[in-house]
Amino acid sequence: MHKRSPSKLRGIVSAFAAGALLAATLSSASAITADDTKAFVDKAVAHIKAVGTDKALADFTANDNEFHQGELYMFCFAPDGMAKAHGGNAKLVGQNMINFRDADGFLSTAALIKVAMDNGSGWTDIKWPNPVSKKVEKKGVYSVKVDNDLVCASGYYKG
Repeated sequence: MHKRSPSKLRGIVSAFAAGALLAATLSSASAITADDTKAFVDKAVAHIKAVGTDKALADFTANDNEFHQGELYMFCFAPDGMAKAHGGNAKLVGQNMINFRDADGFLSTAALIKVAMDNGSGWTDIKWPNPVSKKVEKKGVYSVKVDNDLVCASGYYKG
């Protein structure tokens, strides 16, 4: 039977612990929170006011800028459900999604538009494909009424 010396065993345990700590740190550092999502949407609304609606919507749909960061991206709708921008899937722009149902059959687009139009802003929980994990996951969506013609939103995946 092969015995390891206590110093080698301590070294192996220390290396394992350091690796676990690093993995936990990287994992928690990349986890997007509700606060991160709200700040992201607030930044997008400020962008609309700075550059105008048309330019901002084009920016939100593009996937090579600050408004598309991994699983965090912007999407915007007219109050009738017409997609005006979608950083997760540009093919959805121009489609009416008011009757779109998420993976659980919930009228997700209608709900997030209603929350924003009725309250100015708010949260809606849906199930949506995560572009990073490629799995349908729970997603908390923060939506904001930009004006009477536009609601913009983003969401974070809850796993």
